[in-house]
Amino acid sequence: MILYRYIAREVLITTLAVSSVLLLVIVGSRFARLLGRVASGRVSLDVLGQLTFLYLPYAAQLILPISFVLALMLTFGRLYMESEMSVIQSSGVGQRQLLKMVLVLALLVASITGLASLYVTPLAQQASTLVMQEQRDRTGFESITPGQFVQLNRQTVYVDRISEDKAELQGVFIAQTGRGENNLALAQTGQQQLDELTRSRFLLLEQGHRYELPGETLSMTDLSFERYAIRLGVYLPPSVREQVSNMSVAELLVYSSRPALVELQWRLGLPLMLVVMVFIALPLTRVNPRQGRFMTILPVLLLQLLFLGGLMSLQDLVNQGKLPLWPGLWSMHLLFLLLGLLICWRKGVFIR
Repeated sequence: MILYRYIAREVLITTLAVSSVLLLVIVGSRFARLLGRVASGRVSLDVLGQLTFLYLPYAAQLILPISFVLALMLTFGRLYMESEMSVIQSSGVGQRQLLKMVLVLALLVASITGLASLYVTPLAQQASTLVMQEQRDRTGFESITPGQFVQLNRQTVYVDRISEDKAELQGVFIAQTGRGENNLALAQTGQQQLDELTRSRFLLLEQGHRYELPGETLSMTDLSFERYAIRLGVYLPPSVREQVSNMSVAELLVYSSRPALVELQWRLGLPLMLVVMVFIALPLTRVNPRQGRFMTILPVLLLQLLFLGGLMSLQDLVNQGKLPLWPGLWSMHLLFLLLGLLICWRKGVFIR
């Protein structure tokens, strides 16, 4: 019992440390991408922290299996390097008993991963989708500063003044280039308009002029207008995969389509991946003190990433109908489980 508490404490503390580092890296990358959206005016600055926080469950469900396997390799590698494992084995604790201890820890971490993948992540993605939808329905002028040129999609916008609620622009200059278009527009006022049917956003200009700049014909057209609408963004409905990723487990079972069942396999497959990797990682933790404990970490890490990448690839192939729904993603788990059992047999884990 004392030995189990000692190993459990070392593995779990290392898992927490590795998870914190990986989470910081991945969430930091997500934060940088969201900052780019803020700079382009697609996302308001006041929801930046909220969107970053809602990304945490998705990142955690991917990080926890990798962190646990790395923690297992580091902890047991240290025990071998410092000859503590020799003392443990001389006291009658064999590889089979160590495997049982580690499987109990793996089931604990896998349950946390399953909680994140099955319940917390869908709720977070639903909330994130609602926030993004609210952002698309807002004015879209939060990034505009009077007296400065700002890029909004393909338009470069300059305004003299902006109302306090940021709903109306005054003294508007817009340059639109690309796709064979070179236009300038000057207007006294401008405001955003949302098409209820297509949910596309338009900038409605009033009292101004539109200039078509010279092209191959070397002629410029000057058109005056009372009202002129410029499309700012096109609403793209969520794909089927995006829809099922926001569904709860009960909704996936009721829906029971191919994308829904593949999504269910993906959510269940993440915690199961962690348990399967124990059979591969534990036998490979045995290292020669002269070699160093980092010699076997790289192959196991590559296998872990190959496992995760294979699940993602199978998810796309099954969704596209190129592979059957059954065994679907489970074929990857079966392949790595057989590999793990073979390694355990070769290393004599089951006979000690």
